[in-house]
Amino acid sequence: MEIPEGLLELGQYFDDGYKPVLDFHGWRVAMLRYADMVDAQHLHQVERHRNTNEVFILTTGEADLILCESGDTPGEAYVLPMKHNVAYNIPDYGWHHVLMSKDAHIILFERTETSSETSDYAKLTAKQLETIKANMRPMFVG
Repeated sequence: MEIPEGLLELGQYFDDGYKPVLDFHGWRVAMLRYADMVDAQHLHQVERHRNTNEVFILTTGEADLILCESGDTPGEAYVLPMKHNVAYNIPDYGWHHVLMSKDAHIILFERTETSSETSDYAKLTAKQLETIKANMRPMFVG
């Protein structure tokens, strides 16, 4: 059966990394798959978005969500093993990062104008990295 134009818009992405796939009414849906930036060996910073919450939904594979207490710089670090098909809502100005297994897939929701111009990036301290590494799941320790 052919669906008439305008009744449905599909968004999909099967390569590595991050890719916006749908954009509507000021919101973006993106797909995130494994890439160096989500590998624990490359973990060195967290980010926050000044204009939007960001929702993460892990659909397959394994992922650990890294959260840091909010402030001008990231505070105490926490690691949360993500569960499949649960929506994790990071509030605006919330410092975060995600570590992913090679087979992981995450769906992201955020405001359309989210970019490096509306985001902040901060290097993690040695103490924060030590805390994260001590609490991440063994599969992510290189």
